[in-house]
Amino acid sequence: MIPEALIERSLNHLLRQSPGATEALQRHSGCSVRFDLLIAQVDYRIADDGYFSEAAVDTPDAVIRPTPALLARLPFFGRDAWRFADYSGDSALLATLDRVFKQLNWDAEADLAPVIGDIPAHRLNAFGRDALAGLARTAAALGHTASEYVVEETEMMARRVDIARFNREVDTLSDDAARLEARLRLLETGIK
Repeated sequence: MIPEALIERSLNHLLRQSPGATEALQRHSGCSVRFDLLIAQVDYRIADDGYFSEAAVDTPDAVIRPTPALLARLPFFGRDAWRFADYSGDSALLATLDRVFKQLNWDAEADLAPVIGDIPAHRLNAFGRDALAGLARTAAALGHTASEYVVEETEMMARRVDIARFNREVDTLSDDAARLEARLRLLETGIK
């Protein structure tokens, strides 16, 4: 199937661009990994050379499932968003995959240079990096503005200082009630 082959080629390309990644995966050669992509499941086996190869697997050694939280954060947080995925299976394999995936870094400039030349590739890569950084800043600013609007303008949520004050007042009231109850018990025992 085309998606499996495309994902396999993409993963292996990223592994080739990341020194030490395949060496880490070689320790788990023969192990299988399933990427449960909600609409399809894609299974791979780790080959002896540390690269992924498409394989039909009944029971994978590790399963990685994206979550809605991951999908929402992926465009803005990149690799850091993967901590929101669901992981199950062999913990040693998952730990190695986590380390390997964190060090994967696509060198888009190197891939573009043979097609469009070194200087245009460098400029296009810089433009793309700046555009993504701008999107991330815009998303962060929108989130901050929205939360400030909800808290300050619509008063749908309490401010952090108001919650802290409320909690202190509840604690004080609870302590006062406990002291009053203790005094009442003393008075009741003194009367009897």
